[in-house]
Amino acid sequence: MIYRLLLVLAWSLCVLDAAAQAPLEIGSRKQLFIDQRFIAASKGVERHMNPAQKLGLILDEKGQPSSESGHTSRVIEDKGRIRLYVGAGDLFILESEDGIKFKRVDVRIGRGELPTIFLDPHDPDPARRYKLFWLQTQNPFNPKTDGIFAACSADGVQFTTVGRVLPFLIDNPTVVDWDERIGKYVIFTRTFSYDSENQRRITRLETDDPLKPWPYLPGNPKQERLTVANAPAVLEADKEDDPHSDIYYNSATIYPWAQDVYLMFTAQFRHFSPERNPSLRPPNGHWEDFGLLEIQLASSRDGIQWQRVSREPYFPTGLADEWDRWYAVMAPGIVRRGNYLYQYYNSSGRTHDSAILRPEYEKSAARMGGIGVVRQRLDGFISADADHRGGWLETPPLIFKGRELRLNIDTGAMGTAFVELRDADGKPIPGFTLADCEEIGGNFVDQRVYWKGKTDVSPLAGRSIRLYFKLTRAKLYGFQFLVE
Repeated sequence: MIYRLLLVLAWSLCVLDAAAQAPLEIGSRKQLFIDQRFIAASKGVERHMNPAQKLGLILDEKGQPSSESGHTSRVIEDKGRIRLYVGAGDLFILESEDGIKFKRVDVRIGRGELPTIFLDPHDPDPARRYKLFWLQTQNPFNPKTDGIFAACSADGVQFTTVGRVLPFLIDNPTVVDWDERIGKYVIFTRTFSYDSENQRRITRLETDDPLKPWPYLPGNPKQERLTVANAPAVLEADKEDDPHSDIYYNSATIYPWAQDVYLMFTAQFRHFSPERNPSLRPPNGHWEDFGLLEIQLASSRDGIQWQRVSREPYFPTGLADEWDRWYAVMAPGIVRRGNYLYQYYNSSGRTHDSAILRPEYEKSAARMGGIGVVRQRLDGFISADADHRGGWLETPPLIFKGRELRLNIDTGAMGTAFVELRDADGKPIPGFTLADCEEIGGNFVDQRVYWKGKTDVSPLAGRSIRLYFKLTRAKLYGFQFLVE
């Protein structure tokens, strides 16, 4: 009996080991280092979150800081035109060619609270290209008639209401996307935990049609909010966060320029209290839900399991005399211009619920609030980094399609990188060794790898290989085998 159990155990271990070593089919798709998927072994290499660069307020048509302000609902690009939808109630539209200078479109989209736009790449019906979701409620909330409603549009301006899709009070944007990986629509929004200071959490729903009622689990019928009983959390503040904090907004985005990359630009909310923050003066004379918000980055391969490689801000909030002090909320969506990505955020210049942090800062800012823009290099959110002492990483076995290996990498002037192609057992492949590789040095988003003047790796396509990177003071963002 014991012998038979040992045989079964040995067989199971062999199966697990074989599964662990099964090569990853990556085709010719771009791969990023947002997690450990492409790091089977390494030394002297660590992954880092790379903050975005603040460019300041968006500009008006004359190139001056824009006077526009308001909740940034979403940024989209449609036929080369960038649209920034703005407003926590009655939406309006700002349009841009370059992502920096915007002009207001003479139209308003009436609906309820926290409306969020979605440009649907999947729906074949042209009348449903754009979809809009918002909270419609009365006081008190009526679960028979109130909740999240939906509308559709052909042009993103004139919408037709479809009806209610969720019978809960969610005072938070409902971010909808089409997930090509699973062939379903996914919705990221707030789920509530009544019995915790970490009340605000992020949930994820799946549906075949976001204009029809969304799925949820039964919960306490006396609770008007969507709770963790109705929709379990996929991301929440944890023991590494401030104990008086939660996640306010999610700004989830399925990244379109690489395989299996899901990003959240979470608004982390640290709560104040009269005991811990006695200097704060409530503007209405009574204590509300005051606190500070900053943007952090979370990443995932499937939209379900999330990680935060850093708890540092994705970009810093403003100084005490600047327009974006104390409060930042990111708009869902990313637009690209050349080698750079642009994202947008809004700030009130006050704490949550509109207080001033301390009396001495009442008049310190010449302007409070507005819409800001940040810039990130293509694929630049997280990188595998080696410092000046050097390091290396080896991928698990991969099967690719293509003729050339391209890198998104930054070594600056003083760093270098070399790449070796190895077989599945980790042995260097002749002609593609470190000794054959020509030095890579500089800042590139799409750099060919050369081995003694040659770039053609097509003889290895379809085989199980590993990539070995030798890095010195380098940031490696991603790699891709290209067919052309």
